[in-house]
Amino acid sequence: MSIQPIAAPRLYQRIAEEITRLIDTGTFKAGERLPAERELARSLKVSRSSLREALGALEMQGRIVIRIGSGAYVAKTPVRRAPRTRGPAEISPFDVLRTRRLVEVEAAALAARHATPAQLKAMAKAFERLAADMRANRMQSPADREFHLCIATASGNSALAHVIELLWAEGGQPLNVRIEELFVTRGRKRDNIAEHRAVLEAIRNKDAAAARRAMRAHLANAERQRMMVLREDAGRSRSSS
Repeated sequence: MSIQPIAAPRLYQRIAEEITRLIDTGTFKAGERLPAERELARSLKVSRSSLREALGALEMQGRIVIRIGSGAYVAKTPVRRAPRTRGPAEISPFDVLRTRRLVEVEAAALAARHATPAQLKAMAKAFERLAADMRANRMQSPADREFHLCIATASGNSALAHVIELLWAEGGQPLNVRIEELFVTRGRKRDNIAEHRAVLEAIRNKDAAAARRAMRAHLANAERQRMMVLREDAGRSRSSS
């Protein structure tokens, strides 16, 4: 007999379940705007990053509609989809980003010390493809992953490169992709080009400290963009101040 382990739900899943309960019991009615993120996070006693993951999951399930510049609304005609099977590989998108900040910053510094001419060439080619995709406002650029994995390889540490590759695989999960689609703006994509260029130039110049700073700034900005408040949140904050 094969006994399968029972995986505990992630925090964002529990938040999504509670919001679903509030919708199903009529606390939040069809077509109604949910409370502002700050208010809802405070009521649920959770972080705004966990709440945003929950909202992204509910949007994917068809229970809410997120309108950038307005807020999150209960879907008038919810599309009920079968819940995804929970498993140990299901990792918070924000946890992935924060872990990348821990490991990719050092990978960049190591790459500045150890990158070979061939590795630098591959890095530069990936950057050019990434920049072209960002200028064309493409939703996803495979060259983004390629650029970061080139740096990981150039670090000279195979274990570190493997960890970074696994993190990028997690970043490709549906919830992470949907959060990026919803909250990463065109302006952010333009900033992305300059940030990647700064990392590349620091590695080319063999400046480990500059590479570390550039990568840290890039990943911090990536997380910050995904946490930008919806305009209705910002408007309420200004009106109450």
